[in-house]
Amino acid sequence: MREIIHIQAGSLSNYTGTHFWNTQEDYFVYDGDDISITDYNISFKEGRDKHNQPTLCPRLLAFDQKSNFGTLTRDLHQEEALTWPTTWHGGLVRQEHERIPRSEYHSRLDLEEDDSEQAEPITTKIRYWSDFSRVFFDPKSIQAVPDTPELVEGDWNTSRETFSRYDDNAELMDGSLRLLMEDCNSFQGIQMIQDTSIFGGFSSSFLSAFREDHPKATIMTFACLSSISPLDANIGDSSQIKRVLNDALSLRSVAEFCDLTVPILSPPLWGNNCWFDGHVIDSNSLYQCSAVLSAHIETATLPLRLQGGLDDLQTMVAHLNWRKSSPFAVLRGTLCPEGLSTENLQNIPNLSFHSNGQALFARRDVSRGFSEDEVVVYNAWNKTHELKEPFLMCLNRHVLERHHLPSYPIPTSFPPIFPDARPKVLKMISSLSTSPSTAGQLSRYAHFVESAAKRRDSALLATGLEEDEVRDLVSALWDIVDEYGDNEDGGGDLSEGMGEDEE
Repeated sequence: MREIIHIQAGSLSNYTGTHFWNTQEDYFVYDGDDISITDYNISFKEGRDKHNQPTLCPRLLAFDQKSNFGTLTRDLHQEEALTWPTTWHGGLVRQEHERIPRSEYHSRLDLEEDDSEQAEPITTKIRYWSDFSRVFFDPKSIQAVPDTPELVEGDWNTSRETFSRYDDNAELMDGSLRLLMEDCNSFQGIQMIQDTSIFGGFSSSFLSAFREDHPKATIMTFACLSSISPLDANIGDSSQIKRVLNDALSLRSVAEFCDLTVPILSPPLWGNNCWFDGHVIDSNSLYQCSAVLSAHIETATLPLRLQGGLDDLQTMVAHLNWRKSSPFAVLRGTLCPEGLSTENLQNIPNLSFHSNGQALFARRDVSRGFSEDEVVVYNAWNKTHELKEPFLMCLNRHVLERHHLPSYPIPTSFPPIFPDARPKVLKMISSLSTSPSTAGQLSRYAHFVESAAKRRDSALLATGLEEDEVRDLVSALWDIVDEYGDNEDGGGDLSEGMGEDEE
């Protein structure tokens, strides 16, 4: 069944994942005559709902600090807590924390008021990512990491130690993960999204442990970086230095353990044109930004889940990283509520590393809901930005892969970000690409860490890293840059096309 196990670690990742799973639920069909475009078995498994009725549950491990789960952990474990066996026959004094009320959205769903007007969440009333979740999770999927004051942004070693303690106490690798693996008949691999700021070290330790047992499994990860870039960091601010260093450690880690990684910039760094003309989304709202990010991740990876589809994680990674030395990809995309135009295609922005170059190794485009005329516009534009690479042609490879698929469905849990009435479906385009210009972005992290080491920055000492470890990090980052070749500035003969203005 080509199953994929999904991993989510951190708040932004779980907000994004919640939108992702709600979209998967929107693909469900309940009429025997209808056929879904997706194969449920790839990302879902059989489970039981709160009424012990058969249902579909995501093949998922969701990690976050316990306080970020909201009512979810209560709902899953309430019955267990109330029926916990005991041999004590004396008096009992029951103490409970103040109960978190159900979200307005869930209350409306419980009243079967799920329609576009009544069940649509209100941004100010979304407190946790679980507030707008529409799917039922297997209890093993919910991995609530204890809240500790030591687990803060940029603390790599504490994050790694947190994983070690959590794995020992929860038997994560030998328990929940092993059971997920055993439930697969033909395991494809892992699709992961992680917040590097707090869960970078945690995720690195998880990936290391997974690789020990599954060295040949395919892993694709979306790494959500901190809000501080190497160019913007204040060298007098130790917290900013630690966050950039933490991102550098995460990038080194995913390059070692993952087959393909898509670094995701912090939402405030995306730019206003990441949405669509004439409308701006609150870049500080996790609920809103994660909806856009999820739409692009879901669209870019949809070919992996198509009914009868030929793509899988291995073929996707093999196409984008055919060189075996370009393990980082760029995610781009735009929403097209007014339909597709050449201007849309000329200005498709990055949600990942910004690319100033015009060279590509490979690109995969997925469009949603394009009419025949819009496909003609896309194809005509593509011809003017024709992608050719002689070496690939000799290998009978295609630089560009494209899919034209049905419109993106808008669940009632989607935030009200539209300038007009909320549509039921949306036209959009998302793209994953690999490029030599990525080397220039990675080199900034190498330069940053190298400079901090030369001036013996106190922030390096605060991380607990030894001098040898810092030197190894710098060396590893430069090795990754060197593997991209000499073309670090993104120059070359191959037109990158998407998002580049014509002169």
